[in-house]
Amino acid sequence: MNQKQYQLITLFTSSEKKKYTYTELTEILHVGKRSINNYITEINDFLTENGFHKIRILPDNSLLLDSSINELGLIRKRYYSRPLYEYHFSSEERCTVIKLLLCRQNLVSTADIIRSLDVSKKTCLSDIKHVSRDLKNQDIPFITTSRGYSIDVTEVFRRDYLINSFHTFLNIVGDNSSFSGIDIWISRHFDLEAFKMQVFPILLTWQKENNINIEGYQFYQLLWILVVTIERIRQGNPLTSFPCASDRHTVCISKDLYARVEKVYSITIPPQESYFLASYIDGLVLTNLPQTPLGTIPSNTVIHTFLVNVSHDLKLKLANDVKLYHQLSAHIKSFFSLLERNTSFDQSFYKELEDEYPAICKSVKNNLYILEQSFHRTYSENETAFLVMHIAAAVSKILTERQEFKILLICDAGAAATSYVTNKLKYYCKVDDVQTIISFEYKNYMRHSNPSPNLIVSFYPLDETSIPVVIVSPGLPSTDLIRLQEKMYASRKDENNILNKRMVKRAENQEAVAHRPASIFSPHLIALDLDADTWQDAVQLSGNLLIQDGLMTQNYIDSIIKNIHINGPYFVFWPHIALAHANSNSDSTPFAASLIRLSHPVFFGNELNDPVKYIFTFIASDTSENDDKILSIINIASSPTLFQYLDEAKTPEEAYEIIHKLEKEL
Repeated sequence: MNQKQYQLITLFTSSEKKKYTYTELTEILHVGKRSINNYITEINDFLTENGFHKIRILPDNSLLLDSSINELGLIRKRYYSRPLYEYHFSSEERCTVIKLLLCRQNLVSTADIIRSLDVSKKTCLSDIKHVSRDLKNQDIPFITTSRGYSIDVTEVFRRDYLINSFHTFLNIVGDNSSFSGIDIWISRHFDLEAFKMQVFPILLTWQKENNINIEGYQFYQLLWILVVTIERIRQGNPLTSFPCASDRHTVCISKDLYARVEKVYSITIPPQESYFLASYIDGLVLTNLPQTPLGTIPSNTVIHTFLVNVSHDLKLKLANDVKLYHQLSAHIKSFFSLLERNTSFDQSFYKELEDEYPAICKSVKNNLYILEQSFHRTYSENETAFLVMHIAAAVSKILTERQEFKILLICDAGAAATSYVTNKLKYYCKVDDVQTIISFEYKNYMRHSNPSPNLIVSFYPLDETSIPVVIVSPGLPSTDLIRLQEKMYASRKDENNILNKRMVKRAENQEAVAHRPASIFSPHLIALDLDADTWQDAVQLSGNLLIQDGLMTQNYIDSIIKNIHINGPYFVFWPHIALAHANSNSDSTPFAASLIRLSHPVFFGNELNDPVKYIFTFIASDTSENDDKILSIINIASSPTLFQYLDEAKTPEEAYEIIHKLEKEL
């Protein structure tokens, strides 16, 4: 039997619907009415030989297989036991398969195509003409030689095409929704079943040990990446270069996955492959935009910038709050993961938060563009509320010392309500330690909790306990908050003690400032009034200062430009100022930065902040040792007063002195 006959039998015997029109069948099988009649004739010969009912053509010109459920099962069993000896694709499908062959192999012969498609040489040559025309229309060079056919494209293009084709044609749901025929061809041609048996255990173990959760369609997307990568490396076509546009953690887990694959397949996978894989993993976890799968944003810089801008508005040093930084980073990443699963945030907290924290809400709203432009995501009002709660918790921590106090919150109203009440308790009650459980866990929790909570907050009455209990409403209104504060009043520390602690910390901070390095800049890494025609030229000029000093390579500049092409000019964070950067491919790259002033501003394509006159460029590995310096350059670049003085600077030395003076004040 051929592939189309196999699909027809599946249609008539595997669903409750046993009657189809020719129109339905031509749409499903991508063949004409004459071909369908030929397939039906051959199937009916088989059915007659085995004593089954035939597929009949009814007066209304529809087709019906009128058999019992038991008979349908027997038909499938006997028919599926026959060898699947050939493919019968439509012309369009054959052209698609030829393109897949051209991407899979560097050279494809006529014999390869005839064998793969089970067609005549005449049909093969006709299809090649169609493919050649199609590729020409897409500006893809198609090369014909005496040995066969090839396309002049990059290795990344080949892989992207194969991976995207797998997404398009392979039906991972198992609901018989796709009957293109190409899915089975891909499965057999790439030996996917054998591959799955070897790689599935690797992927599952890798996810578990790295605390990663990739499911369903995304899991298979990762699988196809591995299929294509291993196939190309086996053929001797590894990636020779790929920019590192992912953060250090993603690169590390990518290397870990490939180390496991290397052991199973006995192949050597070069580092560039890990960068390619990391770019896809970031696409799976951080974004729901399939059109930009080749890169991601250095999220630590984006989040730092967001926090610095909010800090300026609130006149607080939020970006120095390490706990907040990690919470907000995890929060944003989890948002993309939830949105990928179509999770809705339909509980409205924003209006209430706006009444309670108007300054915080205004600042977060004003600076959302940094996150939205960087991560290609628009935050709704309800989603913004969760960001506000994180900021509000940090503001509370900075403004008021928190005491060692443990609250147990018992809440059955769902994760969103629990998160809201928890943050409200932390803000108003000035505590960090709020543990949450649901009601049926209460008794077991109390038996094993050590130390016990100082206070229990619950939506429902509890059995008698020696620990103070406050019953509250889910919205935690002001009357409930007053009762909570009264319960905690006796435990509050003396205000003078708090003030003393603040004075000690202030002295420690001043001492730390005194021991800071002189500056993150040097006069010879500053250049004024350079000429650039395009943003690419401007980025190159800024990077040249670091290249000449041996602090950066051309590959890093190329990564910055690639970063903009993939993700847009997101790092034009402020009017007329760009903070050019990419991710370093090393774990030990020291921080280095340059600054240029252009004689004529250039346009990066950022409607909000173009044109750009000043470009800060920096390189640094994603390590804690560099965090302070990255934060410092963000503080400098975001200064509301710096550039009115820099505009007047006549020499790099003058510009350096202006920046250095600001550094001392930060």
